[in-house]
Amino acid sequence: MLRASLALLAVMLASTLQAQQLLVKSYGQELVDQTLAKHPEVLVVVMHVATTDAKAYPIIASNIGRIGKPADDDDMRVVTTGESNLEVAHGGQRFEVEIAMHDVAGETIGALGLVFPYRNGVDKNLLEKKGIAIRDWLASRTLNAASLAEPHPYQPLATTKTHAQKLLDATLARHRDIIALAMHVTPPDASDNIIIASNFGRIGKKGDADDMKVVDAGTPIVGVYAAGKRYGVELPLHDASAKIIGALSVGFRYIKGDDEKRNLANATKIRDELAKATPSIESLTELDP
Repeated sequence: MLRASLALLAVMLASTLQAQQLLVKSYGQELVDQTLAKHPEVLVVVMHVATTDAKAYPIIASNIGRIGKPADDDDMRVVTTGESNLEVAHGGQRFEVEIAMHDVAGETIGALGLVFPYRNGVDKNLLEKKGIAIRDWLASRTLNAASLAEPHPYQPLATTKTHAQKLLDATLARHRDIIALAMHVTPPDASDNIIIASNFGRIGKKGDADDMKVVDAGTPIVGVYAAGKRYGVELPLHDASAKIIGALSVGFRYIKGDDEKRNLANATKIRDELAKATPSIESLTELDP
């Protein structure tokens, strides 16, 4: 009887964990939800993005469902030409703004559809500008197209509400030249080094070999990414006592011939700013909603 009860309990636990995993949403959907929270006046947000090699540019995230619906001719014209679709619709009650969607490096990755309430006399140019501002904010949080299809958080039990995330967001606000930023840390009482804060999701993602090489050897790794448009610097992350507590990834826009030493120097400056605000690992991982 005891063995049967334990077996039943194991099945129930497995089912619960599976249900939790199914409830984890995509990072793209998280960005849609954040957009709606920041802009309650927006009626509809739809992302048409090719997150794989597919060219259909289906809807990958929205607040109206239709996930997987392929892009139509109007959507694809936005993607291929970069020209916006602007239209009064629904009997003159809505204004639709569809614009090219970008990643942090400025690459076009799809089309973003936004719908605003409308009445006769409303400034259409102002609504278009609002749409562009939303698109640009989304770009600042999108590493690449594939990242939008990743689960959020990357690990179901990882928290996105840490003090580290607040520090990171404040750093991005001060340094507009940064296009990508992430902290890799091993939380207290944990065995794995993970991303605890970033501007492109992946919260809870385990460190890879390069991440751990930076932590263990204490030396930076640099490189050019995103088809030559992003320069990345990963360097040891310190606390206020100069102890290595993880790794910091910093990305800058890049054009061939840019001063790579300057990028490394700027990344080091940012790392040192964060160190001054970090008395310990514990302070980074504290909940700070």
